[in-house]
Amino acid sequence: MVIRRISSLLLQAGMLLALASCICRAQSKNFKCSIINEAGFCFVENVHLDVSTNGIGGDASADTRVQFPRHPTLLIKSGAIPYFGKDIFALLGNTKQLHVYNHTSIRHLFIPVTNLTEINVQRNGLSEFDVEAVENRELKVLSIVHNGLVNVPRNIRFLVGLEKLYLYNNSLEYFDLETLANASQSLKILSIYDNHIKTLDSRSALYFPKLQTLSLSKNKLSFVPYFEESFPAVTVVSLRKNPWNCGWLHTIMQYIEARKIQVVRKDATCRDRWISEICCTYTVLDFMFDRQAAQMHREQQLLRNVTHENRRLVETVHQLADDLHRVQLLLDQQRPPSNGKSTTDARNIDNV
Repeated sequence: MVIRRISSLLLQAGMLLALASCICRAQSKNFKCSIINEAGFCFVENVHLDVSTNGIGGDASADTRVQFPRHPTLLIKSGAIPYFGKDIFALLGNTKQLHVYNHTSIRHLFIPVTNLTEINVQRNGLSEFDVEAVENRELKVLSIVHNGLVNVPRNIRFLVGLEKLYLYNNSLEYFDLETLANASQSLKILSIYDNHIKTLDSRSALYFPKLQTLSLSKNKLSFVPYFEESFPAVTVVSLRKNPWNCGWLHTIMQYIEARKIQVVRKDATCRDRWISEICCTYTVLDFMFDRQAAQMHREQQLLRNVTHENRRLVETVHQLADDLHRVQLLLDQQRPPSNGKSTTDARNIDNV
């Protein structure tokens, strides 16, 4: 009986020790750099954090038990962080550049105000992200690529210091440039190629004076409103693999060629038409545009002809006036002298 009691106590003690060991391991995670490459990237692997909107493991006090390396550039290479939000960002210390790559699963990303200047998230299975509704001037580069984003949150407008935005290789169908209005004076690169964007929305007074690179390839765009007005400083643009409206494309390519803007990677083949090696779709609107353009061309040609004929007529009238003046001078020169002398002689004869 005593032996059985002792065995039971020993078993319970072993279980408690094992449980305590598991708890310690679960709550104490001290991640280290597995390697620091020549570029200065600190690679961190196997980062598994069960995070909810209420904190790590549902207990915000557990934050202090998780530590990341105090390194300016972190690259989380693998793991799973279903909710990457404030609690995770709070653990990054003095990190300035954060990269979360390939095999690190993220379902939701929430970007708070931090001292980070760059966030690069790619191939994580991410379908949505949001931004804290507080003005953020620190973040300069945001890259969320090769993921499954279906929309861009309105709160991205709080990233007022943004210089480079990369959202390529996602599933976006609509993009509103108005959401970047607060960063319009700083944005230099906008890359949204390889999505499903049908509408790129804008307004007439919205322009990006410092934007130099605009990547729009591999979407479903037919035109870009206010292209010339919105992007006066653009030097590089990508347009291929879009169903562009031929009338719009013709006008824009004239502008692009006149400004010597570089068009990268043109279309190799086209099913319909192409302009300057960029494909376009000839629609009823294009037919009506061409018809109107042809009519305007005929009217302009007629106006030029009438103007030319009027000019010739004016020149003829002026020539005739000059000729008439010369004839008048010639007649004046050939007119016989005045008969005033003959009258005087006659008077003298009468006096005699």
